[in-house]
Amino acid sequence: MANNYSHILTVDEVKHYLRLDSEFTDDDSDIERMIASAFGYIEKQTQHIFKPQDKTYRKDHSNSVNIYDHPINTTTFPDNEVPLYYPGFVRFCGIDSITVNVGFISKDNAPSELIDCALQMIKVWYYEAEKNINTTLLPENVKQIIDTNRRFIAC
Repeated sequence: MANNYSHILTVDEVKHYLRLDSEFTDDDSDIERMIASAFGYIEKQTQHIFKPQDKTYRKDHSNSVNIYDHPINTTTFPDNEVPLYYPGFVRFCGIDSITVNVGFISKDNAPSELIDCALQMIKVWYYEAEKNINTTLLPENVKQIIDTNRRFIAC
């Protein structure tokens, strides 16, 4: 399994955080899966996208195209579309769909507190996996940081 988030967090960085010997490679595929799971969860909860990708967004019930994902890397838009910037989202009016590139390109511009959340989640999953306890719980500080970084809350 390839680590699609290696530009943000490498297996070696996680192993260092977990205090594992870098020569120990038996769990590398598990660690890669945990990296993907942690960032996937954070992305779904916050709309901060950690894997750069082209995504197509379509008109919604507001009759506009609203993009809640962050960051938007595309700077020029087709047909000279001008985005309207609102707190937590970007809106395009008068179009049915638009494809833009979203996601953090490097660790330098990604929120460090969310990277730390991913590391803490991985630590719980890695070390609690061998115990016969509920491993679905996230540390309370991780929940708080994720809540603080939510870009949009549906009511």
